[in-house]
Amino acid sequence: MSLDDDFNKNGQKGTPAHGFGAGQSWQDKVVEGDKIWAQVKNMLDAQGASLPQTPRRPDVRLIVSNVSGVEMRFHNPGDHSGSKEEVIPSSGDKTAAMIMVKGKTLSEQAANAKEIFDLYNLGAEGLSARFIADLKAGKLADFIDEAYGPAPFEQQASKLVEVNWQAEDGTAFNVPPTQGANASFGARAATNETVFLAQFQIFVKGTGTTPELADGYGMNIAVASDWQTGKESTRPIVPAVAKTYYGAHFDSIPVVTLHPDGIVKSIDLQNGSVITHDMPPKKTSGNTPKSP
Repeated sequence: MSLDDDFNKNGQKGTPAHGFGAGQSWQDKVVEGDKIWAQVKNMLDAQGASLPQTPRRPDVRLIVSNVSGVEMRFHNPGDHSGSKEEVIPSSGDKTAAMIMVKGKTLSEQAANAKEIFDLYNLGAEGLSARFIADLKAGKLADFIDEAYGPAPFEQQASKLVEVNWQAEDGTAFNVPPTQGANASFGARAATNETVFLAQFQIFVKGTGTTPELADGYGMNIAVASDWQTGKESTRPIVPAVAKTYYGAHFDSIPVVTLHPDGIVKSIDLQNGSVITHDMPPKKTSGNTPKSP
């Protein structure tokens, strides 16, 4: 019995194995990203393969040191600290605030960072009382997405590099780092992420017609690992948003084709290799010498 026959028949049962339950409809159908990723990993492992990673666009950030001589306190505009104040000391190993600027593109982010950098003379003054007062008053809401800390200034500033990035529409961006004595802004190198496009195969059949595959029925799924525990987690990303994250690399993201009930049918690694669910496991040589 094929996967498709199984699903179509189950969809009519009261207690199906994979299809809808009694009284359910399409809006009740939820497919778990964790379960999809588990299948993908098993299929990859069986073939001795791995999922190619995809570069993700970095964001522009300001790194500002507190050289005022007094402790600076403020709330993160992104509110990721649960309303707890961010405290930036003026002495010690960690005296810098990390500031993520707003902007849809790298150019917009770089322009916002430069405007703040110049307006508050951050390169010379660092984290000043005037800057903190305006941050608290909401005067920088159009420029700043998040502000948090503390962080080591020189260590974080040294991570900024010249970034050349191509958007999904072909637009090219260049963001060189700007370094000051007490503040710097720019972007880090693009990081590689594990992400794939989950493409669900849903066919629609008319009266006496050939079933047609529904167009654009997919969701990007990114996989991350906790840096402490190594535990993996998945998050869905709408393709329109994923294009802004991965730019010109979006079209090279591996494609996972799924049955409507979430069973993985194939994995296109986008490098000429396609793994299907019915491929026998790749045999490993028992005579391979062990690594010393």
